[in-house]
Amino acid sequence: MASIKDVLAGLDPPLKHQCERRGEFLHLTLIDPSVPTSAERSIAKHEQDDKVAFQVLVLYLVNEIRRKGSLAPLEVMPTVETDQM
Repeated sequence: MASIKDVLAGLDPPLKHQCERRGEFLHLTLIDPSVPTSAERSIAKHEQDDKVAFQVLVLYLVNEIRRKGSLAPLEVMPTVETDQM
């Protein structure tokens, strides 16, 4: 399984990312500098632990940034090992 950073690095280009732990939450921001726009989520620990839920949340985040004008590809992310950050 890939780490969160590996999966998010796979979105670059066109998306950049910021990923920060804040207590029990993972704050994730995707940024498309070419538009420019961003989308963000705070992901609870139970959502991080559920690998399928985490994949879906990242997919929704990519879809949100696409609605704002990004041309980022909308594809299924590989399985993520969320405790490796």
